[in-house]
Amino acid sequence: MSFSQQDPQYSLYMFNPLGVNPGYAGSRELLSAVLIHRSQWIGLDGAPETQALAINTPLKNKKMGVGLQIVNDKIGPKSTQLLKGTYAYRLKLAGGKLAFGLSGGVMNYNYDWNKIEYKDQGDAIPTTASEGFIIPTFDFGVYYNTNTFYLGFSTEHINEAKYNLISIDTVNSNAKKYATSKLTIGKAFILTDNLILKTSFLFRASNTTGNVDFNSGLLFKNKFLFGFSLRRNTLILLTEINLSKRLRMGLAYDLDASDVANSSSGSIEFFLGYDVGLFNSKVVSPRYF
Repeated sequence: MSFSQQDPQYSLYMFNPLGVNPGYAGSRELLSAVLIHRSQWIGLDGAPETQALAINTPLKNKKMGVGLQIVNDKIGPKSTQLLKGTYAYRLKLAGGKLAFGLSGGVMNYNYDWNKIEYKDQGDAIPTTASEGFIIPTFDFGVYYNTNTFYLGFSTEHINEAKYNLISIDTVNSNAKKYATSKLTIGKAFILTDNLILKTSFLFRASNTTGNVDFNSGLLFKNKFLFGFSLRRNTLILLTEINLSKRLRMGLAYDLDASDVANSSSGSIEFFLGYDVGLFNSKVVSPRYF
């Protein structure tokens, strides 16, 4: 059995870099928490829904960062819970910082086979099939950033854990969590005192597939950002509001031209972020990334 979407897909990835690269941990120079909710293909039965919480902070010596991620993802008969911890070591380099990050955790899978309707009963899942299992997952990332620029490369699921829904034999199973590599680049261009152009690029590659996200947005008076992202067959409209130096929120709406999306009311994503200064760190505004 295979699934076309092994991991959650986010439109607001640029506001939760820890979810893209473990090397990001601590790069915001304060404790940062981000909460995300995504409803994909609204109105379609069994469509993906995702909630994610990501927290990261530098340690007191500023040379190390730690993080925690909790993700709940549901698509059709499958629900997955992820719990993952992150450690990053950071070095000063050329006016910025270079970080090497590692993440490790567990993924808990649960299946409700009663939610599947079969056109051919010969394709039905055997009654002996597993309704749940847990697998380990590990990630690695390299991340470089300055005040206005970042560049990162990461690989998720580097252990490519195998699993088998039909029997207990996982060694010879063809089903596995494929490694996914990601390349990210971001740059903020200061146009005037009150106008910043923020751009970012994300390339994902897994197994034999790959896709690209390009994002651009204008930040007005360090308060309001309006922008868009382009992904294959998809235009994403997004906004971010800095409610204060500590609190920010954002919203994205996907205009998807795929056949599946045409049967739905689109996809919507929301994030809420909060920053806390620890170890005498000041909450500085603006922070572009």
